[in-house]
Amino acid sequence: MDLLAVVTEEQNLDVYRINGQRAFGVRRKNARVAVDYICWKFNGQSIAVAWSDGLMDIISAETGKVLQKDVPPPPAGGDNQRIQCIGWGVNFIDVEAVKARTGAKGKKTKDQGPSLDFTKTDTATDDWDTLKDDTTLEDFLQRQPDLQALEIAPELPDQLAMMDMETLLPKLPALPLPPASPFPMMRAQKETGEFSSQAQVDAIFHSHHLKDHNSVDMLIRCMNNGAVHPSIYDSLETIDTNLPEEWPKATYKPFLHTSHAYSPSHTILMERRMAKSTQLALIPLTLGFIPSAGVYLHLIASKTAQIQNLLSYIQQCLQRIRAYWKHSQDLPSKFMMNVTDTLEEKGQGSLVQNLYHLACTGSCPAVIREWLVDQLSDNGHKRWDHAVMSGLTKVLDLIHENLLPAIERSSISISRLRGLAQYNDSGWIFNIPVAEFTSLQELLKNLRLLAHTVLLYAGDEKRQFAMFSKWLRYEIDFETTEPGSQSREEIEGRDPGVDTGMLLEYIQYSLTCSDLAPYLRPESELPVSKQQATPCGYDDTRKAVDLLKQGANYNEQNLCLDHQFRHFKESCGNLFSQISKWHAASTRMNTGVLLEEGEVSVVDARMVYEAVPKSFNGNDLISTYTALTMTGTKSVLHLHRIMHEPEITSFPKSVQSYSTKSFDFSPAEVLDLKFVDDENLLILLSVQPGTHDKNQDLTTTLISIPYTSTSPNVYTSHLKQDVFLPTGSPIPSRSRRPDPVSSMQMKQYTKHVFEGRFQPVKMTVNGRRERRVVVVLDRDRQHYKVLDLDFVSGKGKEKGSEREGDSVVEGRDDGDVEMTG
Repeated sequence: MDLLAVVTEEQNLDVYRINGQRAFGVRRKNARVAVDYICWKFNGQSIAVAWSDGLMDIISAETGKVLQKDVPPPPAGGDNQRIQCIGWGVNFIDVEAVKARTGAKGKKTKDQGPSLDFTKTDTATDDWDTLKDDTTLEDFLQRQPDLQALEIAPELPDQLAMMDMETLLPKLPALPLPPASPFPMMRAQKETGEFSSQAQVDAIFHSHHLKDHNSVDMLIRCMNNGAVHPSIYDSLETIDTNLPEEWPKATYKPFLHTSHAYSPSHTILMERRMAKSTQLALIPLTLGFIPSAGVYLHLIASKTAQIQNLLSYIQQCLQRIRAYWKHSQDLPSKFMMNVTDTLEEKGQGSLVQNLYHLACTGSCPAVIREWLVDQLSDNGHKRWDHAVMSGLTKVLDLIHENLLPAIERSSISISRLRGLAQYNDSGWIFNIPVAEFTSLQELLKNLRLLAHTVLLYAGDEKRQFAMFSKWLRYEIDFETTEPGSQSREEIEGRDPGVDTGMLLEYIQYSLTCSDLAPYLRPESELPVSKQQATPCGYDDTRKAVDLLKQGANYNEQNLCLDHQFRHFKESCGNLFSQISKWHAASTRMNTGVLLEEGEVSVVDARMVYEAVPKSFNGNDLISTYTALTMTGTKSVLHLHRIMHEPEITSFPKSVQSYSTKSFDFSPAEVLDLKFVDDENLLILLSVQPGTHDKNQDLTTTLISIPYTSTSPNVYTSHLKQDVFLPTGSPIPSRSRRPDPVSSMQMKQYTKHVFEGRFQPVKMTVNGRRERRVVVVLDRDRQHYKVLDLDFVSGKGKEKGSEREGDSVVEGRDDGDVEMTG
């Protein structure tokens, strides 16, 4: 969608379109917090914002709304945790199926394969699969990949296991906004929540990743104490993973994450500070539960994340129901309070008694007549009628359209997990007793019963109030006329069309005390002993409903929806905790490689799947490349290459080779560097005037070097040296002689030269096929240039030129873009 996210000096997040127009933004929560880190999701659907209080927000890039707000770190990590960096990647479950689809297993592509002649009789069907299309790994990482076109459906038994009836159910609707407050200050502070629009609800409950059975989304939060918190499918439940306690005492500061869809091992670059030295370490985070659980990981992870989202949905739904019901009661109670006080002062009984007397006899006491004519009147009746009818209508709609469908979906998701636990009750994936799922279903039955009861009572109350409102309208019109007048005679002779039995029932029971009060009251209004009561069974809840109908004593907590939902939420929390323990048991972060000694200036890393002639231990290999410059030698670029197994168990066991390569750009300095794709590395160089060409005043240039197409022999191997944590040490920089980069090589690899007043300091790259662009930020941090890396030369501009047309705003003389709004 061509969006660019920046953090302003005011610590607000602003997202701009590529032409400089502001799309949306998120304001800082308060003056005490600042933005620590931002990270786009790998497919651009969302952006994560880490705040200095340790909390994280996830914002939808499609709507600009907050999908998850104030996500906390695990409590086991302790206090004062702050997010140091965030990584967002995807891992495939059946990696071999994707490799076969993309041709990564060495199968011939369409251009390389044989041309089959079907007129020949000796053409064998075995060769038909050699005709492959140009599907690549990036097709699986799109924002909305076409799963049918990618054709990697699981085998029939797995398809049966993955069948989900929820896809046949209607979509959950968005929650309406809370009722408008009559006070402007309170209205401005109204919280809409993450389910206020259908686009947000669809993104949470009906998004693509819940349908893709072969991939799991991983969100990695790296904390300032060295702890790492991975979570699956953006769920709120996460794993608390720490470095081994037996390692030498040091301070670890994570600052970069990288991953590959083929590897369950993510790599994290950390700064290791010891008493007398500072080192750069590459530490893998191996998620062993991905290959061990297989296709069932998608089922477990997606259902867990869906239950968590449903809990938030149900909680907000109950809050909306309570808000609309309270809104329907507030205004009538104010109207009735005035006349009630007057009746008590004069000793003329209660309002219910007087209205009951008026409905039965037609004789209106003087106080009631004065209240109807002078205080309530026509305008007051309209407000009363609108408040109650609109409030009860919203309550009915929310229960029927939102609450009950969400409860049913929760029941379906829990049933799926219970089926796995029942079929594999011996700790196959997670060792959770079937009885826990049964108790969760019992709590859902309680919620369902109470919701249906509220639905019936609210419908009855709405019909009774409609009758009461019609009668009240008639009485106001009648009492407004003068005795003996023609208007009074006409009204008196007119049939009000009121069901007297229904009217009297409403006046006696629901006028001053709604039947919905025991069900919709907040749990905080219950006695403390009732709040601390244990969860009740379905029979106890049904008995309490019957006792309330009969007017007998009942257990208040059994009818409180808020109380019952809290027990359900806590029970789900225990379930999530046990699943997280299973995840944590197969998660490792107990090894690493020491890369450099000293302070790092700029750094980037990338994991690449490389087809090598000889596999290691019979497995395919992944190469992790790290490019960096040190603070004292910004002219020297160091490249580290580690070839390892996709699932790293330990170093050096899982490593086939570790090698380095250095380039000297003196006297130029490296301002920034970024890996574009699996072949090219972009470097932003600050060049002194006349360094390479005396006829030009070059200030900053952008070059691209191929880092993987170079022969592996160019890299210097260091596998025989002890560079592995916890006892090793980095390769001394003096033992690595950098190769000087000549002016001819500089010209060969130059993509763009920045001239004029534009002086770049930072860049970011989008490495998507046919959409590779680099955004370069000016020194004033208010302007930027957008360069098209896929631009084909010979069409008016050179490769690496600035984008033209509607996507560029002329901000200054040399065509850079100024962020506006």
